[in-house]
Formats: sequence, C-alpha cells, structure tokens
Amino acid sequence: MSNINHEFFYSYLNAFGNRVVYTSIIPKEMMASAVDKEGWFEWKLLKGTLNDSDYIKIEDQFKIKFPKSFIEWHKAYFFLDGDCSLIRLPYSIPTQPLNEIRKNLDWYIPQQLIPQKLYPFANEGNDGGVLIFDGRKAVTDCEFPIRIYDSEVGGNAMGVGEIIFSSFTKLLECLTHYFMELKTRTSFEIIPDFFLIDPKGAGKTGVDYWLTWVNIQKANFEEPD
Repeated sequence: MSNINHEFFYSYLNAFGNRVVYTSIIPKEMMASAVDKEGWFEWKLLKGTLNDSDYIKIEDQFKIKFPKSFIEWHKAYFFLDGDCSLIRLPYSIPTQPLNEIRKNLDWYIPQQLIPQKLYPFANEGNDGGVLIFDGRKAVTDCEFPIRIYDSEVGGNAMGVGEIIFSSFTKLLECLTHYFMELKTRTSFEIIPDFFLIDPKGAGKTGVDYWLTWVNIQKANFEEPD
C-alpha cells in the first residue's frame, strides 16, 4: 500500500470524524463504539482483503477500465464513509465490498457513457454531476484524467466538462492536502492549492471549476446568520 493511500484515510478521519448511522450490514470489527440512542456509532478502518481480480470482474461485467491507483486506493481498507465534502467517493463494507462501485455504474447515465469510454466512479459533492474517468485515450496503467459530467444532460457527450484532476493519484494528493489543512484554514482558502499540486489538471483546465467552488464556499462563509 502506498503512503498516499494511508495518508488519505487517516487525514480524512482527522478532518471529518468517524460517525455514521448503524445498519445491520456493518460488521462488529469495524465498530469503535456502541450505537447511541440516535442510532449513530464510531467506526474504524479495517485492513482490506480484496484482490485485483475482484475489480477485474467488475471491469469485465461493465466493459470498463479502472486506473491502477484507484484500485490500490479502494482495496487498501474497508471504510464506511467516502463523503469528502467536495467529492463523494465509493466506500467499502466487508459484507458488500464493491456495492458502491457497482451502484455508480449500474444506472441510466453510466449505460450511456460507458460505450463512449467515460467511466463514472464518484459523485460531485454538491450533487451537480458525476465524476468520470475519461478513457477515450489510452494511458499507462489506465491513469485516466478525471472530468465532471453533468447528469442533467442525459448521457450524451455534451455533458462532459473540463479535466478537473489529471489522474486519480493527483485527486488523492489534492484531497489529502485539503483534509490536513482544514484544521487551520477555511475550505475556500485551501482549494486554490490544488493548482500547484496538480498543475496539469486542476491548475490548467480545472481552474474555472475549482474557482466556482471557492466562490460558492466563500459566499456561504460570509453569509450572515
């Protein structure tokens, strides 16, 4: 497991905590506390046990390709929450380890995008669209650039936005930095750092997209009570 995967998960927990609502599919070994009277409990990471072959089965089923870095990240741990504020990544429960990945692929929009070699894998944090791996150009280890797709367009290529991260590895680097900085800085102050961390993606074609996030969050921060 690479250091970036380890740093991502532990900085995520430090930034957002580890409380979720209990359901019967959650194994006891992931529970770090009892369930409270409102149904919430604290969870903990569990070392992953999935193999590359488990992801290859999904690739074969849906006729897609995942970046090597995405597979390495997702299989590193079992984890109960992937909501990173800016992006909602697919979490992984031992009892249903790949269920969230399947859900991101098994509905109307992906059915239209996949034949175009556009592979949904996550959701935008403000529900504005889905994140896709753009597989239209072959690259080493399938390290495809990441774009936003506007789901309201309905599945055609007109909904494909600019590249917002040059690769999944750069997404992890940017988000890990974001988590670490949230203790001392506001979200809208941190996001422009992505431009330096990922100059070929976030800092190039993704600038306008991320500045939109900056403006929205700054407006919310300054809004009177």
